[in-house]
Amino acid sequence: MSPEASLPSRGWTIGAWFIPVVNLFVPRRLVLDIGRASCPAWEQKRGTTLVNLWWAAWVAHAVVLVVAGRAAPGSMAVLVPAETLMLAAAVLLGLVIERVTEALPGRPS
Repeated sequence: MSPEASLPSRGWTIGAWFIPVVNLFVPRRLVLDIGRASCPAWEQKRGTTLVNLWWAAWVAHAVVLVVAGRAAPGSMAVLVPAETLMLAAAVLLGLVIERVTEALPGRPS
């Protein structure tokens, strides 16, 4: 990681996922900060697009589950798309992690 990078504390990084409303915005920002800390050229390598796609799938999954829980609890017609979004978010997060790992300086080839 870049020594000049300013990353939040471990407590804030974990806690941001659990604070209502904050958990809709801050975790994405934290992942972008980690990407920038791993490589100054993160912005030019389309790292932000991948993070945005991951976060959109993650939030869409949560919204679909909340809406479906109220409109049609237990409906497979809603559960399948929601879980498809969750799988997409998981795959995209794996790609984000891979991109950050590749950007780390001194990483063995």
